[in-house]
Amino acid sequence: MKKLSILLLAAVCALILFSCGKGVVSDVKTDTIKSPDLPTSPVQPQEPKDLDTRISFAAVGDMISYTGTIRDAKSCAVEGGRPYNFAPIFANVRHVIEAADIAFINQETPLAGESFGYSSYPHFNTPRDIAYDIAEAGFDVVNIATNHMLDQGSKGLEETIKFWNTLPVTVIGGYLDENDLDNFRIIEKDNIKIAFLSYTYSTNGYRLQSGYDIKIPYIDEALIERQSKAAGELADLVFVSMHWGNENSMKTSASQRDLARKMCSWGVDVIIGHHPHAIQPVEWVEEGENRLLCVYSLGNFAAEQEFDYQLLGGLVTLDIVRENGEIFIDKPILHPTVYYYDKRFYKNSTYLFEDFTVDMEKSHGISHYGRSISIEKLRSYVLKTVSKEFLPQEWQ
Repeated sequence: MKKLSILLLAAVCALILFSCGKGVVSDVKTDTIKSPDLPTSPVQPQEPKDLDTRISFAAVGDMISYTGTIRDAKSCAVEGGRPYNFAPIFANVRHVIEAADIAFINQETPLAGESFGYSSYPHFNTPRDIAYDIAEAGFDVVNIATNHMLDQGSKGLEETIKFWNTLPVTVIGGYLDENDLDNFRIIEKDNIKIAFLSYTYSTNGYRLQSGYDIKIPYIDEALIERQSKAAGELADLVFVSMHWGNENSMKTSASQRDLARKMCSWGVDVIIGHHPHAIQPVEWVEEGENRLLCVYSLGNFAAEQEFDYQLLGGLVTLDIVRENGEIFIDKPILHPTVYYYDKRFYKNSTYLFEDFTVDMEKSHGISHYGRSISIEKLRSYVLKTVSKEFLPQEWQ
């Protein structure tokens, strides 16, 4: 009975398999059954489509450490931590920096190392602990091409570059050799590539000594044109850091405006300017089909200087947008900032303009120089210098 049941089941299965055998021709011999032929045309891969996206970018100007700044950082050191703690300088704007996908800062002064001795104006050398605090505050791109970069000589600059290259940031403006100079720093995010270039107008009359391979990117039109065009072939956007302009002036110079137009024609998309220790205008520059956003000067981010306009800075934010396959700059806004230090040159910190108070006016260390600071005066500087098109909503 069991054997009969098995034979019956086998017959039923065979019948089912035969009746469901689509693609199997009826005259194929049972001892040479082959799989049915597959389609001969291969499946075509789908072309990837550009996804619409926004990348947020933020930038601040000069980070300068004077004697009081260094002394204050030493007083803020915590037990078990680094000898110098510069983090309080960034504390009140850190939320803006951290929120940006990419953030930029101009580190004005060399970090040659303790063996060179820490010093302030006119030959700066800042404790290296500031670099860790810059990175931890959320900055991704650090410029070191400034007029003070040779304050500690060629060896000091070489040591500064080597040190920065050990940190998790993208360093621009100081290069170990000719190949490094043309090894463009490119950051890629969400399949958008941004190249960062950097140039300085001067090194205060100092020049590299013989025997050093390091390269300083001075403002030279032939160099800028060559590198801008080459970087544009490798990246979707080209951002350029420019240490330029007239010191202590809120007005742009003719040479700045002329070079900005040329850089626009060479394919640069954004200029991030600094050096004047004062904010300067923001504008769109157009040459032919090219369009460039020029932030002529962000002023000081942190500097214990003596004039009120030197304590006013700009934190610029913008979006890098890809929409329908096109990549462009959108929503550039300059957020005014104010730098504070008390009458003993302690409590150094940068504040968003709206967070700077009347009490801070009264207790500000600018009085050490026989000067004063006023919220309303600072507001007037901003409104006379920056078009409302580029200011936050509350300034409209």
